[in-house]
Amino acid sequence: MMKSYDEMAKEVLENITIHDILEVINKKYGDVTALQIKEEGGNFRKLSYVELGRRAVDVSSALIKLGIEKYDRVAILSESRPEWAIACFGITACGAIIVPIDAKLGEKEVQFILNDSQAKCVFVSEKHFGTIDNSKTALPHIKNIITFDNVKHGDVILLEDLKMKEGEEKYKPIHPEDTALVVYTSGTTGIAKGVELSYRNLLFQAIGISEIACYNKEDQFISILSLNHMLEMAGGLIAPLYAGSCITYCDTIKTAALAAIMKETHTTKMICVPLVLKMINDDIMSKVEKLPSYKKKLFMGLLTLSRLLLKLNIRIGRSLFPSIHKEFGGSLRVFLSGGAPLDPGLELNLNAFGFIVLQGYGLTETAPVIAVNSYKHNRIGTVGMPLKGSEVKILKENEFAKDGEILTRGPHVMKGYYKNPEKTAEVLKDGWLYTGDIGYLDKDGFLHISGRLRNLIVLTTGKKIFPEEVEEVIGKTPYIKEICVLGKTATEGERKGGEEVYAIVVPNLDMFGQDEKNDEKKIKERISSEIARLSGNLADYKRITDFEIWREDLPKTVSRKIKRKELADIIKKRALENKG
Repeated sequence: MMKSYDEMAKEVLENITIHDILEVINKKYGDVTALQIKEEGGNFRKLSYVELGRRAVDVSSALIKLGIEKYDRVAILSESRPEWAIACFGITACGAIIVPIDAKLGEKEVQFILNDSQAKCVFVSEKHFGTIDNSKTALPHIKNIITFDNVKHGDVILLEDLKMKEGEEKYKPIHPEDTALVVYTSGTTGIAKGVELSYRNLLFQAIGISEIACYNKEDQFISILSLNHMLEMAGGLIAPLYAGSCITYCDTIKTAALAAIMKETHTTKMICVPLVLKMINDDIMSKVEKLPSYKKKLFMGLLTLSRLLLKLNIRIGRSLFPSIHKEFGGSLRVFLSGGAPLDPGLELNLNAFGFIVLQGYGLTETAPVIAVNSYKHNRIGTVGMPLKGSEVKILKENEFAKDGEILTRGPHVMKGYYKNPEKTAEVLKDGWLYTGDIGYLDKDGFLHISGRLRNLIVLTTGKKIFPEEVEEVIGKTPYIKEICVLGKTATEGERKGGEEVYAIVVPNLDMFGQDEKNDEKKIKERISSEIARLSGNLADYKRITDFEIWREDLPKTVSRKIKRKELADIIKKRALENKG
């Protein structure tokens, strides 16, 4: 039987490298805008597919001349922008390995990554140049610094000055099993580890995400996550470019600013994290709260109707809520959500408004997607089905247990941790990656996430609590912007010495009156009232015993996961200080 064009294209794509993709898209899309970013003057700076290819070759040729050899590590420290992609493709074209660094890390963390990877060169934006400049003496392996911006710093090289001359070597041969990236985990549970990913890992993801999201050359994609986030790199850079889409970089997740750029670019799709979706939903609902009573009732009635019809797979949200869609440019159709658990109620709301939310799940170690919902198979409250070509199984404690540790294997699983065989052996066994996450597969093959092994709170009674479950229930109130539930050592009462359920809460100040915003007592009373109201949906032992208010955003990893260990350490330190 003759294979379809799509099947043949997929087979070809599985056996090529990113460099091959770049050559294909250059010829196919030519002068079409590939990447763009809005500058301070209000105009978009655009880069066509042809220009992206030419400038990547300039970078590759220059790196070869600078002595960068195949498998050498070259780092990128920058906010997301077109130059990030130019450097990325240039590094891979010369056979070197990309070390993408989270631009939110501190100097010591950046130094650790550069020294551990022994990177010989680093690309950096002016915004983060100070981090590298201040660290020079602590970076013995760095031979060259290349800046993205046209600002001269001594012997630092400007990206703009990199030009290939006729007859010079363009690139080095690379193969699907070669290492493409060493991506350092956020280090939320200790010293960061370098995840070694191959071209085959990346392309498997690009194929899988492309098939799920159905990218095409008409798509206007908006990129808000850092490009060192693997979901953004595979699903927000490689996959859209292969389809001929236009990618717009945006440096904010504030709903109003995001909506303005969406209107201007007629955004159709975006990858995001649950926090962004919560902010969008909260913004919509806060406007509803300000409507006259009869309009508010009408809106809520239509929302209830739309939610009910979704259960019958009938979508009428775009017709019922045209003003919401107009607010986001009128073309926005799809949110691909990952990085953290998504509240099912929030997911249902956004689907009822007429958007399509495709929630997925994965790890940096899986490049990153393990499972994801699709247009055809989309079950709210789950993270979808395993990517085609991958396997997932549940390791249960006993045959009666509903859930257990999630294991996965396939072309998405990393080669291992860079220079760390001991840590690799802890999580990779017989080809299976032990994720450290707890979940189960339902009868239809959809994966449900229960929590993480290492986040588990164990009470003196032996009861076990997944903080994610408590966060999901209490986080439903619009008065809470963010919440992190932790196990805190009890200092008095019958639980003394054991763990109790404690929460750190960032209030959503937009929901408070002007006279309340600066009144800590009133804010705490309102939050306490909301926690008490929603706690009725939790078993007694899972209820929050105490909480504190934070005014600033909680510390997060690049994938917007809350750094629980960092917060837990702060709580412990305060407890010791108070005791002393």
